[in-house]
Amino acid sequence: MLYAAAVLVVVMWPSPVDEKARGMLARILKGLHDRHLLEFLGYPQVEFLSNVALFIPLGLLLGLLLGRRIWGLAVLLCLAGSVAIELTQYVFLPDRFATVDDVIANTLGGLIGALVAGALLARWRRRRESRLRRRAVALPPPPPRDGWGPGTVQL
Repeated sequence: MLYAAAVLVVVMWPSPVDEKARGMLARILKGLHDRHLLEFLGYPQVEFLSNVALFIPLGLLLGLLLGRRIWGLAVLLCLAGSVAIELTQYVFLPDRFATVDDVIANTLGGLIGALVAGALLARWRRRRESRLRRRAVALPPPPPRDGWGPGTVQL
């Protein structure tokens, strides 16, 4: 619930949420570039990666809720949510910038989250099956159902 509230605040804020931090980010990037570190990383890449990171938890949560069989639906829901957000920003928030890049980044984040969810669900299923197999080995075999077996009298 807290995640959903934070996302709504970020995406529906009337002005770009990074407006005040943009100067600080530019100084940090310049400091890194001056030291020949992460020279490929500029503001557009940071913004793209931020949009990816914003939707990873949503893809993860939807993937866990929907399960491994329909994890693709989690990605489609992330795509639909991102398109809805960008359209809302375009129509109602004139100081915000609705872009296709944001939709791509958000959907990529949803995909990453859904893939992590699928991996977690597969791991949990394997662990559960392993525990069930260990329990089955520890139990005595069930009695024969047809009357034939150890301890039965054969005529």
